[in-house]
Amino acid sequence: MNEQQRLLAAIWGDDAGEFSTQGIAIYRRNLLANAQRSLALSFPTIFELLDSNISEQLVADFLRFSPPSQGDWGQWGAVFSAFLSQHELSDDYAYLADCAALDWAVHQALHGEDLALDSESLPQLAEGEPAQLTVVINPNVVIMMSEYPLVDIFDAHHHTDETMRNDALHRAQAQLRDGCVPSAAMVYRPEYQPRVSLIPTSEAMFMQTLLANKSLGEALDRVSDFSDFSFEQWLVKAIENNFIVRLAPRP
Repeated sequence: MNEQQRLLAAIWGDDAGEFSTQGIAIYRRNLLANAQRSLALSFPTIFELLDSNISEQLVADFLRFSPPSQGDWGQWGAVFSAFLSQHELSDDYAYLADCAALDWAVHQALHGEDLALDSESLPQLAEGEPAQLTVVINPNVVIMMSEYPLVDIFDAHHHTDETMRNDALHRAQAQLRDGCVPSAAMVYRPEYQPRVSLIPTSEAMFMQTLLANKSLGEALDRVSDFSDFSFEQWLVKAIENNFIVRLAPRP
């Protein structure tokens, strides 16, 4: 066991071992405080949903589940969703894990790279067959399918308009009470701030296919039975909202 492992064992154990008991107590308090601040920034929806249930013990449990492996606290928390899915809190709040995954996607997009469309690649749409084209999706884009009203839950806590927040809260409460309809959420970054939107299942399936590095032809085939999907309308939306980086011929 190396020194770092011995220190962690002393922090979470009952025996300080070779370390000062007082020093270990101070280190533990500082570690928990830093961890809680980090989680509150990365997972604001979770902290608002749980409020007083975000206890020191929950943070300590997650630190044991996923000890920080680097100095940047902003990069810690990738498995918080998986942790919550196994936690007893999810017995009462089954949607927590999905909400955490959405929060993390927004957090990652906020710190993602600024990328713009290579407009010179667009003429390839007219020059090549869809089966021979790849649509490169902006890496800040994340598509999530969920059994729960994720976008309404998110908007209920973060929408800038109070009326929209209240409307989203009422919709979310009604679904959670009366039965949820599976839905698709998209995280994207048109400029400098991430956005979260509810999108049709057909659009989610189309973009998931492209994100899986399939050809444009394969993506179009996957949604060929959906009357609500129009590639032309999607392309305009994608260009306006910075969904895509470029078009490229398939190797």
